[in-house]
Amino acid sequence: MVSGRFKKILCGILLSTAIAFSTTLVDRVVASVNSEPILESDLKMGMLFYGISDRKQLINKLVDDMLVYQFLLSRGMRLKPEIVEEAIQDLAKTNKTTVEGIASELAKYGLSLQDMRRFMEREMVVVQGIRVMLERDTKVSEIEVEVEKLRRGEVKVLREVELLVLEKKEADKLLNLLPVKELEELARAIGKDVERMKVSRGDLVEALDKEVWRSGMGEIIVAEDADNIYIGKVLSQEEYYEGKSLEEIRQELFLKKMQEKRDELIQRLRKNSVIKMLP
Repeated sequence: MVSGRFKKILCGILLSTAIAFSTTLVDRVVASVNSEPILESDLKMGMLFYGISDRKQLINKLVDDMLVYQFLLSRGMRLKPEIVEEAIQDLAKTNKTTVEGIASELAKYGLSLQDMRRFMEREMVVVQGIRVMLERDTKVSEIEVEVEKLRRGEVKVLREVELLVLEKKEADKLLNLLPVKELEELARAIGKDVERMKVSRGDLVEALDKEVWRSGMGEIIVAEDADNIYIGKVLSQEEYYEGKSLEEIRQELFLKKMQEKRDELIQRLRKNSVIKMLP
């Protein structure tokens, strides 16, 4: 995500930044969180990294990140400077330039490598630290996955049936042969073949479909329409799943829970912090 956003710098595509933010070199304070400042340079870096051009939205995002950053630091989370330097080196390689090339582009917008280092250090602590902290207490049970699967309506049910079809004019062949336990036996007696198929609800003609889906396993069913008589037997039922895999659903639920926990943490931190927005 970072390298993709930062390509905008290297391509010189910063029109929205020019519109949204002043290009002045004065790094003024735009907000503070527990007396720790958020600077104009942070806003410019934030636009590049997050792709957010709305000033108010971006300041709120940076405030939330600062709250989480301070919280993680208070619990011993630290990032070695060399890790940040390595990330900047990787960023330069990804964008086919050098660190000096990045510095040159940053300077055009009143930004420095130090601005970038400070921003990236905070970003990396927040992203990595919050995940490590929250994922230990975030669990997704098998029941939750199954319920979500059912909620999405992607579970399909199939019934395997045996079916014997006769035209109504052949109805007299059934005299003295019904009831039967095995369709194969009846089919041989009247010179017909038994079909075996797997069907979902709605696959069969209406009269037969209704009987198939209200009958129990092993029951002989009889249905008819204007032209035919249907004699069938439900052999088995199975479920199969269409759509995302169960592991994909589990990961989506996991990420949703992580985001909810993060939002709860931020709300709690906001209540217990001193936040100032400067004009």
